[in-house]
Amino acid sequence: MAGPDPEPTEKVGLSSPMVPRIRKVLEPMPRLRATVVHGFGRGSKLLGFPTANMEVRWEKEGEKESLKPEEQAMLEFARDCEPGIYFAWAQVANGPDRGIYKTAMSVGWNPTFTDVKAKTIEPWILHDYETDFYGSELRLMICGFVRPEAKFDKFEDLIVAIREDGDFCKEALDEPSFADFKADSFFAAGEGKL
Repeated sequence: MAGPDPEPTEKVGLSSPMVPRIRKVLEPMPRLRATVVHGFGRGSKLLGFPTANMEVRWEKEGEKESLKPEEQAMLEFARDCEPGIYFAWAQVANGPDRGIYKTAMSVGWNPTFTDVKAKTIEPWILHDYETDFYGSELRLMICGFVRPEAKFDKFEDLIVAIREDGDFCKEALDEPSFADFKADSFFAAGEGKL
């Protein structure tokens, strides 16, 4: 994890979807749990990439002692991590489909848009779910960092970059050093559909 967040005004516009990516392992790998909440509605409707917005209790930042341990962990990760794209394993722990799936996750200010007031955590689980799972507990094991957050001048470039992020994350999670984490005891028992 990096130091303090850069201010949203420091984002630089890109004119090409060609975005450099890396596989920077996070040590230790954060294991996060949070409720899935409604977001801006852009993921699937506008962009074609359905994301699960995770609840971050920003309103309790000054009184963290009132939070549950998993809420504190989520808030601390959101506050301290570098904005950008990460690769992870995800599970809807109490949903009808408890499979553990590859994930490309965006953390930050979504600088292409101007209506984000607090850092968000939006996993794009690379799996087709039969139903929505708002209100469910989502578990994430974040394996590594892919690239910093970027502002795109063209909407089409953003879509291409997201698609490429997904492909990059899938390939990274196929590597044996990351694939084994799918079986981590952090994930709830009962993998697969009930």
